[in-house]
Amino acid sequence: MLSHLLLMRHAKSSWSDGSLSDHQRPLNKRGQKAAEAVGLALTARGYAPDIIWSSDAARTRETAMRLIRAIPGAQTVNYDSNFYHAGVETVLTICGKQIEPEGKLMLLGHNPGWAALHEYFTGHYHDYPTGACTVLSRNIQSEGDWLDPSSWRLVDLILPRELE
Repeated sequence: MLSHLLLMRHAKSSWSDGSLSDHQRPLNKRGQKAAEAVGLALTARGYAPDIIWSSDAARTRETAMRLIRAIPGAQTVNYDSNFYHAGVETVLTICGKQIEPEGKLMLLGHNPGWAALHEYFTGHYHDYPTGACTVLSRNIQSEGDWLDPSSWRLVDLILPRELE
């Protein structure tokens, strides 16, 4: 059974190369540091993901790899092109077709979809900057649908600017 659900927006990306498509943009230096800092914070707080389901964009791939480097042990990353700029309904549909994983799962993607996912699962709007990571813990009594917001409670919101 899934114990924690993490929602993370990719770290800050670079706009320096105008020849790259949006899908190809890498992280900038600030984003690289932020992704590693979030990985360290997740580890220190006991929330490091076991598996990451991610958009296949360059900036989400790089965010995932930098997270993994900061987290001890093995993690699995699965990339899905349908997560690229997906909205809540799309993400829920994609996840609903999967078997509920064990442990801690991170969904890694883009705004505005990830800000909307945060609101869907918490019931509260929050400005969702690059690198933001929502940590949800499974309600102990909940054995229902893992995509039902009532199955979760917000336990942490990690913002890179607070880690500096």
